[in-house]
Amino acid sequence: MNAKKFWVSILVLFLIACSDEGTQSIVAPTGTSELTATQTFTLPTQTLTITPTFTLTPLPPYPIKQVLFLYNFYGYHTPTDSFYQDFISTSSIVVLYTDGQMIIPGKPYLQKMLSADEINQFLIQLESLGFFSIESNQQHDPTDKLYDFGDQYERVFDGLWYCISVNGNNSRKLCVYEPFMRFLVPKMKALLKFLDEYQPDGMSPYYPDRVLLWVQAGRNPYDNNLPKNSIPWTEPSLSLETNSEKILYADGELAKELYSWYGDKGYVFTQDGKEYTVYIDVVLPHQELTNRYQ
Repeated sequence: MNAKKFWVSILVLFLIACSDEGTQSIVAPTGTSELTATQTFTLPTQTLTITPTFTLTPLPPYPIKQVLFLYNFYGYHTPTDSFYQDFISTSSIVVLYTDGQMIIPGKPYLQKMLSADEINQFLIQLESLGFFSIESNQQHDPTDKLYDFGDQYERVFDGLWYCISVNGNNSRKLCVYEPFMRFLVPKMKALLKFLDEYQPDGMSPYYPDRVLLWVQAGRNPYDNNLPKNSIPWTEPSLSLETNSEKILYADGELAKELYSWYGDKGYVFTQDGKEYTVYIDVVLPHQELTNRYQ
C-alpha cells in the first residue's frame, strides 16, 4: 500500500481497561417521509451527526448514519470496548439505514441499497411475523410473556443479549436473553429464524471505511487459529511498534484495503525484526467512536 495515494487519518490509541457492560441505546431519528404499500411505515429523514470527541487529540469527524432497523447482539468484552460510545461494542447481524443501505456482516460483509418499496416490504414482513405485537415486559423472568418457562426458570448471569430495533413512527425494541432462547414463544423463535437467514437478492461485498486494529507484541499464545508463518508489515503510515499492546485507527481507503487484504481474522506480522499479532475490528457507519483516554 502507498500512503501517498490515500488520505489517511491514523491515530494511536492505547488500551487502558475493559469496559463495564451496558445497554445499546438507539435514538429514534426525527423527521418523516411516507412510503406507500398495504401497510405504510414512516421513515425517519436521514440526518448526519458528527462523532463526539472528548480529548485534545480527537478522532477525525465522521458522518454517523441513522438506523431504521437493527438486529444485533452484545454482552461480551473486547479490547476495543472503551473506544465505542457507552464503552460497549456490539455485533450487528442485520442493519438497515434510513438512506436504504442494508449491511449484513459476515464472511464476507454484504450490502445492498434497498428501494423505498423494498424497505416497506421488509417492515411489513416483520409485522406479519409478530414483531410489533409479541407481548413482553422485557423482564426476562417468569412474568415475561416472551418466554414459556413452565417450572424450569433459573436465574442466569453473563449471557448474550439479542435485540431487534425499529425506529420511526412505529418504533419498538425487543431483546431476548441468549440462555433462555429455548423457552421463547414460537412467534419469537420464528422471527429470529427469519432474521438469521435473511439475505435479499442482489447483495454485493461491503468494504468498511473505518477499522480498529488491536496490536499485541509477539504472537498471541492463546489463539490457536493464527497462521504459522508471519507476514511482513508493509504499510509505512502505521507503526505496529509496542512493548505490550495498543489500538490503531484507520479510515478511508486504507481501512478498505486492510479489510480487503486481511478481513477480520488474526494475523502475525513482522516489523523491524519483531512479531506482532493484529486483529481488525470493522466499525460500521452507525457506530460512534470516541478517544476518551488521550
